[in-house]
Amino acid sequence: MSSIARTEATGGTLDPEFLAWQTSLPIDRRLLGVDVAGSVAHVEGLVAGGLLTREEGDELQAALSSLPGKVARGDVELPLEEDVHMAVEVWLRATVGELADKLHTGRSRNDQVATDLKLWTREALGQLLEALDRLDARLDAWIERHGETPMPAYTHRQVAIPVLARLWVGAALRAPLARDRHLLGVVEAEIAESPLGAGAIGGNTLPIDPWVAARELGFTSPPTNPIDAVGSRDHALTLAFACARIGQHLGRFCADVVELSSDGLVTLGGAVACGSSMMPHKRNPDLFELVRAQAALRQGELVALMSTFQGLGTGYHRDLQQDKQALFASVDGTLGCLKMVALGLDHLDLLAERCVTALERGDAIATDLTEHLVSQGVPFRVAYRKIGALVASQRAANKRLVELTAADLDAAELPHSLLEQLDVSASARARAARYR
Repeated sequence: MSSIARTEATGGTLDPEFLAWQTSLPIDRRLLGVDVAGSVAHVEGLVAGGLLTREEGDELQAALSSLPGKVARGDVELPLEEDVHMAVEVWLRATVGELADKLHTGRSRNDQVATDLKLWTREALGQLLEALDRLDARLDAWIERHGETPMPAYTHRQVAIPVLARLWVGAALRAPLARDRHLLGVVEAEIAESPLGAGAIGGNTLPIDPWVAARELGFTSPPTNPIDAVGSRDHALTLAFACARIGQHLGRFCADVVELSSDGLVTLGGAVACGSSMMPHKRNPDLFELVRAQAALRQGELVALMSTFQGLGTGYHRDLQQDKQALFASVDGTLGCLKMVALGLDHLDLLAERCVTALERGDAIATDLTEHLVSQGVPFRVAYRKIGALVASQRAANKRLVELTAADLDAAELPHSLLEQLDVSASARARAARYR
């Protein structure tokens, strides 16, 4: 490991164990592509400012641009340095010689890593949005198959009211994930400004126009405040929060699936259902249980980031090196869960007859009967008590509301028109009619 970022003023040689321990290269090597892109744009700014000739800039840019492909093919092994930024510079010097010494002109690792993280976040946002699109397409297909199937809506995890399946899955996945998509848009706004040009903390005095690199990299502007540019990780927090919230939403959907499976209202295809190592009859919803558990990891990663940033002053601190591990894990885990839920939907089928039976056995039609009496002029609380008493009398006779007869209604002094309201499937369709 070289001492590229040390001078005589720095002091003696670093202890080799500390040097090896403090390297972030095993984690931030995945920033190689965006780090090179940032350096190529920085070189363009140096050329525009007259600090490099066009020929020197072309040579540096050609060498830099070739590196990610060489590493991917195994032709080059990044040298073990403090981080990916120093590894690139050391490799570059071995490749183009002393010209590499000009690369870091007017730049610090502080604005370099801040830029890299924003560029990586931009790519991560694209991947997350693509994963949400794929899940949305699978959701469309599931609604096409099962959306008009009547099923129970639950309150307190008990059968409550008949609904169509499209309302359940819309509440469990589509609506919350649409809000999460909006939150990802907030992250996009927070990465709009380029940190390049901020230097270590206060910019530089060289004739480098930061607009050049900002435009090259697709940012809307250069840094407006160099101290904020190198020290802010708000976009990382917002992204981690978005991932944690996506995880919670996916976990809630999966909790529903686990309970529906336990109640026998859905069936899971063999492609996603796991078996027991001891009990030969089991078909377990492991995919959905694992996604549910992953929500806790996303929360942990968010808390880790918040705790890392807690108490730091403005500007750059080495503590910020720790942000990438948690953020990478958060995005990777979220992408995996989105993929698994999309797969799970392909192999998740509602059992229509069992859903109807559950609605009937759960007396889910009770609220419809109450509302029918209200429509006949009965005050709500009076109707509420009358139907409650009817439920109790039917259950005492080991029967359900759907088994009501005219005699039962006569005994309860209720109108026979209630017999026309006992179809739980019709109830689900009527309730869903206003929600398209």
